[in-house]
Amino acid sequence: MLHLSMTMEKATLLDALSPSLMSLVEASLGQTVQLNKSVPKRLTVESTNPGLSPASRAIPVTSLTSISKLNPSETFILRNKDSPGFIVREGFLGVEDAASVREACETLKQSGTMRDAHVKSGDITTHVAHARGDQLMWLPHDETQLPTAIHHLLRQIEKLVHGLVKAAPELGIRNIRSTQFAIFVRSASHVLLTTGKPGNQTRFVKHVDTYSEKPGLRRCLTCLYYLNPTWDPSHGGALRVHLKDGEVWDVPPVLDTLLLFRSTDVEHEVMPTSVDRWALTTWYYSKPEDESAQSLPRPMPSSSKQLEPLKVQDEPEMNETIFVSVASFCDSECMPTLSHLFDTAATRTRIFVGVCLQHENNEQDEARLVSAFGPNVRVKCMKPSDATGPCLARWETQQLWQGETYYLQIDSHMRFRRHWDTFLIEQLKKCEAQKPILTTYPMGYRLPNEIPSDVRPTLLCASGFDSHGLLRQCGKVLKQVASKPLPCFFWAAGFAFSQSSVIQEVPYGPSLAFLFFGEENSMAVRLWTHGYDFFAPPEAVVYHLWSRSHRPVFQDTTRANDQREKLAAQSLQRVKDLLEGVDTNPATALGHVRSIQDFQRAMGVHFESQQIEWTALWSQRNPIEFDLSASTTFN
Repeated sequence: MLHLSMTMEKATLLDALSPSLMSLVEASLGQTVQLNKSVPKRLTVESTNPGLSPASRAIPVTSLTSISKLNPSETFILRNKDSPGFIVREGFLGVEDAASVREACETLKQSGTMRDAHVKSGDITTHVAHARGDQLMWLPHDETQLPTAIHHLLRQIEKLVHGLVKAAPELGIRNIRSTQFAIFVRSASHVLLTTGKPGNQTRFVKHVDTYSEKPGLRRCLTCLYYLNPTWDPSHGGALRVHLKDGEVWDVPPVLDTLLLFRSTDVEHEVMPTSVDRWALTTWYYSKPEDESAQSLPRPMPSSSKQLEPLKVQDEPEMNETIFVSVASFCDSECMPTLSHLFDTAATRTRIFVGVCLQHENNEQDEARLVSAFGPNVRVKCMKPSDATGPCLARWETQQLWQGETYYLQIDSHMRFRRHWDTFLIEQLKKCEAQKPILTTYPMGYRLPNEIPSDVRPTLLCASGFDSHGLLRQCGKVLKQVASKPLPCFFWAAGFAFSQSSVIQEVPYGPSLAFLFFGEENSMAVRLWTHGYDFFAPPEAVVYHLWSRSHRPVFQDTTRANDQREKLAAQSLQRVKDLLEGVDTNPATALGHVRSIQDFQRAMGVHFESQQIEWTALWSQRNPIEFDLSASTTFN
């Protein structure tokens, strides 16, 4: 066994680099790196008694400018395959926050749900105490179920990883992660199995972290956070990193120490420990390099034109999450839509999607979604024959909401401009209303991925009443991009962005069966009377596939019968009653902030007489502001 023969109180990982690797670092940084002259550039090692472990010691780190960002040398070490592949940060959260995380983990331990850790050999997973002596529990993917202190820790780690994703896209780090709380438990039974002699000496043998139970994924980045406030070198338990030239580096598991390393090639082991050793580990995942094409979701076709990214003012707030509601009825565009949604987000890790799948191959399609997007997608499956229209499907997706900050409702056939998430949050905050909703009928794209370069805004306007007495609306293109969100008086079901409180205040009702065009009428009047105001984004954010030639609609696959016609008539009558101010269903009732009469006066539309004022045809704007040569059939 080898160990470092020198004390390194003032050294950094850069001091361990070879001259050739140091030149790569300097080339990446664009400047010369000044090393500590009191420390040799290359670590020396010496043979020791194989039965003895090297003394544990503190690992020095470089000075840090921000808890939430990796510095250039750290990024270089994590992305370059010829580097050691790991970095260490001591005092990551600070004394108070670190103590809170430890206390939260003590509560988790008392829950009694920890189990013996397993190791994998071929297709067999089992508990092998001489190889691995810890007990563990997996933390829930829903961070709202986590203690506040642990949630805060994971957010801080996420900020570091987000920076690495942007700086090193070649690593392929996805918005999929899992987190484990583990204790190498002080147990005499473990000791006898591990060492064959008395004492408390649990460990985890040399290994890499590439194993994954997630289909089609592998661990890409390991983030270890230690939770041991009174650690002493005599306790052992250091994490030993095996460098590629045979040297080793020991990291003591001291409270508030964070260790990040590549899961794919950094060999490491937990040295024997004589006391309980606590740690939280988060793994981020990527696709295996040799994954077959058959296991991948249908790839996104390349766009015919490169869309200009949306301009945003501020860095994304990592604690502001977005829940995206998607109802998909036998739609082959669902997977490309979600792929584009995540790929174009400024911060994809804060995007969580709830999908109501009404597909013939629900199980297969659900597996593909989970494989592609992991815990960031939640799925409710329904048989297409059980579908009753968009209202029930959107109600089902709202049941998948888990407390995210914002709510985005879209259709399952959409495309997005880059940075759409940050842009929508910024624009929502600019709306001059207490309870705003950004909503419109977007411009269209064509299959397979022909997205227009036109980024001008569209505004919802009245177009007429149909044969059932329901108001129809359309999207009209304005001549110029605006400087701020545009007030309007209509609401679109296929694109609506707001605070997530709307799910609790004005939820969908599951009982409006076989209703399509009445969905927007009923939701608009309910939202407005609850105090919500509507705005169009100042420029194009998303694009919609208006052609239905690639997919059936629920009316095509659901056999017409007397019962269906009866339910459809009942739903239509409930909507018409609602538009006249009659509340027949408390679950989908009007609000009390403003009246239905106020709504009609503001819109310039009269439901009973089916009259539309001139101003409603242009959403209260001058017709000269619109490009009348552009399509106005977005309806």
